[in-house]
Amino acid sequence: MSTLTTGEAAKRLGVTPVAVRKLIGTGQLIQAGTVGRTILVDTGSVDQLARVGTRHGRPWTEENAWAALTLLSGETKVGWIGSSELSRLKEKLRTMESAELPILARRRASVRHFRGTPDVVQLLRTHLLLSGAAAMADDDIAERFGLTGGAGAAEGYAGAGDADALRDAYGLIEDREGNVVIREVTVTGAFAEGKVPVAAIALDLLESPATRERSAGQRVIKELLAA
Repeated sequence: MSTLTTGEAAKRLGVTPVAVRKLIGTGQLIQAGTVGRTILVDTGSVDQLARVGTRHGRPWTEENAWAALTLLSGETKVGWIGSSELSRLKEKLRTMESAELPILARRRASVRHFRGTPDVVQLLRTHLLLSGAAAMADDDIAERFGLTGGAGAAEGYAGAGDADALRDAYGLIEDREGNVVIREVTVTGAFAEGKVPVAAIALDLLESPATRERSAGQRVIKELLAA
């Protein structure tokens, strides 16, 4: 994976290194690792942000983000937002570019990263609504994205406060590059069927360090917007 230092990313984006670290914290940039005290940033996420800009619209609230992702995934039941907001979202989805979606939907969840043993990873998968590469355990999802695998990691959605509870229960260690990703949400309506909307799985794949997974996520987002 190609990487940049925060200083190099800052020059490419025309911002300060401090701003780059904030963009990592909000999910607009992907941290690819560290070398000593130097933070490395995924070059692909920098290039994507450079194309759309760091101020490409005010990010949606969590409620609106999940309404948009639910609509984009082909579902119509979004009763947790009002009719006027729903109309605005539908209009936005009709005209938006694929690169806008990760920026506007970045507040959809609070993301926590951990490391756990292989046995713990398998147990955690039963506590989460699987997303990202872990969602490829579902044959239909795997076929949609053209991917396989994901068994070595646990990634998915849980309710607010569940990350700390699972950390304590299974002895997880906080680790940005770990094999466990827990995305906490307060909006539960989007998960009424017990599954993560396809558009959200695609967005989560965009944060993967694997080029093939990011490409699959980007392709599906474009397909959903064009439908």
